[in-house]
Amino acid sequence: MSGSGVSVSSTELAALVDGRHHGDARSVEVLVSVARPVPGAVAVWPKPDPERIGALAQAGLVALIVEEVRVDEETLRAAALREGVALVGVRDTRVALARTSARLDARPATTPPGIAASAVVDASARLGADVRIGPGAYVGPDATIGEGTAIGARCSVGAGSSIGAHGVLHDGVVLYDGVRIGDRVRLHAGVVIGADGFGYAFGPNGAEKIHHLGGVTIGDDVELGANTAVDRGTLDDTRIGNRVKVDNLCQIGHNVVIGDDAVIAGLSGLAGSCRIGARVVMGGGCMIADHVTVGDDVRLAGGSGVSKEIPAGETWGGLPAQPFRGWVRERYLINKLERMWQAVRAAGEPR
Repeated sequence: MSGSGVSVSSTELAALVDGRHHGDARSVEVLVSVARPVPGAVAVWPKPDPERIGALAQAGLVALIVEEVRVDEETLRAAALREGVALVGVRDTRVALARTSARLDARPATTPPGIAASAVVDASARLGADVRIGPGAYVGPDATIGEGTAIGARCSVGAGSSIGAHGVLHDGVVLYDGVRIGDRVRLHAGVVIGADGFGYAFGPNGAEKIHHLGGVTIGDDVELGANTAVDRGTLDDTRIGNRVKVDNLCQIGHNVVIGDDAVIAGLSGLAGSCRIGARVVMGGGCMIADHVTVGDDVRLAGGSGVSKEIPAGETWGGLPAQPFRGWVRERYLINKLERMWQAVRAAGEPR
C-alpha cells in the first residue's frame, strides 16, 4: 500500500482539511485505517487512544487527523510528540476523510490516454481536449464530450447527447440520445440513462406504448452508482440537480425531478413524476410513489414507502411512511403486543 507515488506534507493536509497542525511536518504517502498502519501513512481517527500511538508509530504511521478538541489533550499531544506523529485537529472528520482520500487517491486511471483503436466515434461528434475513449466504446452523431472526460470500455454515447468537462464514465455505461450531463459527473459501471419510461395507455388493444420524447438533464458534480437507471421524460426532461449522489441499483422514473445535494442510498426507487427536494437524504430501499412530492431537507429511514407528500424538513420512516416519532412508537407498541395480549387473556379468565 505504501510507495504509491503520491506524497504530501502533513501541514499541506492540514490546510486542505481546514485543520490545526500540531508537531513537526511529516511526509504522507497513503491514507489507511488505524487497523492497518503502514510506513508513511495518515489515518482519520476522531477519538484516538493515546496509549496506541506508540504502536501505530512503530508500524510507520506518521500523522493522525482527529477531532479538533482532541489536539488540546495533554496526554495525546505528549504521546504524539514523543513518537513523532503529527496531529491535525478538524471540526468535521468525515469532511476531512473525503478531502484526504481525494488528495491521496493513487488508483489507476479508468481509461488510458487517447482514443482506443476499436472505439467508434462518429465524424460529427465533438471532442474536447484530452478526452479518453476506451476499447469498444461508441460516440454517436452530434454528441459532445467535454475536455478531460474519460469514456470507459464498451460505453455508448447516443446521438446528440452531451457530457461536460472532466467527467468519468466507467465501463459499460449507456447514454441514449438526447441526454445532457454537466461537468465532473461520475457514472459507475452499468449505468443506463435515457431509456424509455414505463408509460402505457390501456385501451381495447391492451397496453399501448407512450413514446417518450423528452430527455434527461443532469447537473454538475453528480455521481450515479453501478447499474442505476434514469429514464427519459415523457415530453419534458427527467432532471437531476447539482451534486446529487445516487447509490447502486436505483431506479429513477420518467419526469422525476431531484433537487440539488440530494443523497439516495442503494435499491431505492423513484416512480414517475415524483419530485425530490434539495438536500433530501434517503436511506437504502426507499420507494417513492408516482406524482408524490418530498420537500427540501427531508430525511427518510431505510425501507420507507412514501405514498403521500412530505413537508420540508421532516423525518419519516416506515411502510407506509409516517412521521418518525409516530413510526418509532408504533414499532415499540408492536413489540409489546404479545405481552399485552397475555395480560388481557389473564384478566378475562374466570376466577
